[in-house]
Amino acid sequence: MAFLRHKRESGVVFEVKRCLILFGFLFLVVSTRATVRVYVEDVNGLAWIKYECTGGETVRAFALDVTVDEGRIVDISDFFLGQSTAAAQGYGIFPAAFRDHITIGPGTNVDWNAKGYTPLAVVADNPSDTLPGLGSGGVTLEFGALWDPADPAAIPGPAGSLCALHISDGATVSVKANLSRGGVVASNPDVILATEFSAAFVQPPEITGMSVTNNVLTVAFAGGELETAPTIDGPWTGTANSSGQ
Repeated sequence: MAFLRHKRESGVVFEVKRCLILFGFLFLVVSTRATVRVYVEDVNGLAWIKYECTGGETVRAFALDVTVDEGRIVDISDFFLGQSTAAAQGYGIFPAAFRDHITIGPGTNVDWNAKGYTPLAVVADNPSDTLPGLGSGGVTLEFGALWDPADPAAIPGPAGSLCALHISDGATVSVKANLSRGGVVASNPDVILATEFSAAFVQPPEITGMSVTNNVLTVAFAGGELETAPTIDGPWTGTANSSGQ
């Protein structure tokens, strides 16, 4: 028997030197003017929040408001954790969650997989300009990057993904800057960033119907790609079937 499912991914734990927590950043001079595009993309029924720096400039931080016009945002996943390194680059410093959930103790290791350490902003920090959060129609997200100033290879790339949002219904997902938290911030303060934001319609995976004809069961689904596996525990392999049947 073969089993079918939709793709899901998980986070990882990173190590960081205590001295880097002091945020000793290296500012790179790339250009005096640059454009950063932040956009939504439907990937396997999830609303991925992605960015692209069109001039190759370096972004230090993103503060974003994400909303849906139908249903709710129910979960967040696939975000980078901790410092950006040559082996793995990303925006894994979340200011409010760092304050509330990360403990810097003896030694050189930090467990970035601490419960509650996510990019979700805390409403109480700025009630007038923070969206309600999971279970509602909007979330405010905070992403920052921390890297070793002696290692240019650790700097996040000019394009990538910030996170994936799980939504309850098919909806248009929109993103914009949260200006009270800084919006999109360049690593080099001399760089003037122009920002562009793009929405997208996202259809989460769901079973929409079933029928039997000539003893053949047909299952209809919306969103996502089917995967197959010999057992429920995997290994899972994509079928390239996104047809909805």
